[in-house]
Amino acid sequence: MPYTLRLTDGGYMRRHDVHNIIQYLVAAQCVQVVGFSNVGKSALLRLLAQPDVWIQELGEAGQTYLPVYIDCNRMLGMSDQGFYELVLRCLQESSPHFASLPELVEAYETLVAPASDFQIPLSFNRGITAALQSVTGRLILFLDEFDEPFSQIDSRVFLNMRALKDRHGPQLVYVTATGNPLIQLRGENHCAEFCELFLPRVWHLAPLTRSDVERLVRRYMEAFEADFIAADLDFIYEWSGGHPPLVEGICRLLDAALPAAQADPANPADRWSLHRQVARQMRSNEDLQLECAKIWDERSPEEQAEMLGLFQADHEPNAAILADLARRHILLPVEGKYQFFSRLLADFVQRKVLQERSSATSLWLDAERGEVFLGDRPVETLTNLEYRLMLLLFQNAEKIVDKYQIVTHVWGESYIDEVDDARIEKLVSRLRQKIEPDPSSPRFLTTIRGRGYRLLPDGNER
Repeated sequence: MPYTLRLTDGGYMRRHDVHNIIQYLVAAQCVQVVGFSNVGKSALLRLLAQPDVWIQELGEAGQTYLPVYIDCNRMLGMSDQGFYELVLRCLQESSPHFASLPELVEAYETLVAPASDFQIPLSFNRGITAALQSVTGRLILFLDEFDEPFSQIDSRVFLNMRALKDRHGPQLVYVTATGNPLIQLRGENHCAEFCELFLPRVWHLAPLTRSDVERLVRRYMEAFEADFIAADLDFIYEWSGGHPPLVEGICRLLDAALPAAQADPANPADRWSLHRQVARQMRSNEDLQLECAKIWDERSPEEQAEMLGLFQADHEPNAAILADLARRHILLPVEGKYQFFSRLLADFVQRKVLQERSSATSLWLDAERGEVFLGDRPVETLTNLEYRLMLLLFQNAEKIVDKYQIVTHVWGESYIDEVDDARIEKLVSRLRQKIEPDPSSPRFLTTIRGRGYRLLPDGNER
């Protein structure tokens, strides 16, 4: 199902992003759109390059803006000539007026077959200038997939782009789309001057809102006659976090699971069981895991360490890095803590932590399957509270976990005054009944009197 922000009634999703970016452009300010892998940068730029969107936002005044979408993946060569050629080609493709403008056509032909290297930037500049002189409106160049050309081609290209902007002022504006801020991609002298155009206006693109996810899911339902209910929408949003490919991938898994489920849609327990089954399938689905891996691989080692640290009780957090991850919408601040925007991404990162702890142990937890094993044998199925306690203990293997940690991680912080020692001891006792060969003489889950509990996965005190 092709991903587009367009709605059947002529409207569009991402209203907040569109409105704010257009306001910057109305003020003749260049904007860099920054977002992690497949969050929807290209779809947004394609939408912004459609003239009727400007009319919807600005009324008749929208007709004075000339948006041109430029997909840098269409470059015929990773060079200054390749970049310049693409810009003039897209400019001609954007309207019949530019396609038939003699000075622009001549500049393009010279750029493609120059008599010397000097004619490459000269013909590009002549083409842009001719286009601007032929209209009274504002030309906006939307440079999509800009990461590779900005990082690799001759930096003088961007010095020239800066000079063109300085020369033509408010009549020429740029919008770029990259995975990281431009200054982080390339901050050398020539490029730094180009970056200065964008520094105050970095638009960190968030995943889709809940209402837009619902629109996307309903579009899927109409296209594939899927019979989702309200609880399914909640499930899809929770696990995808509004990441478009995750939304579609989860829709496909859930849609495929429905015919065999034989569940009563009105029965919450049946639907919960179905959702749990689909969640297990997500962990082995190559497409969904690849999307999570792309987001993970884009992050620096320092950022990855902070992401892992959210599941490590002894980790000392770096507040600045966590705040930057939140600014990029990978993390969300919730009640004074950070959590991942997507439960599936959280699960992906958490399994990286657990995999490091699960090697060569007698007792181990398989987060993919949500099961605990004693050797190669699964233990009796754990209840929700038992599994949360086991997960907390396993994440902090061989460390003492106090009762405060248990209450906040198993029941939640709001229960801190309601859960007493006896209730915790009862839960620990039930867990021991399932994981210990002899619950009366525990090897794995030991009590540290006056301090808490400790899990010893190999059953040996160190």
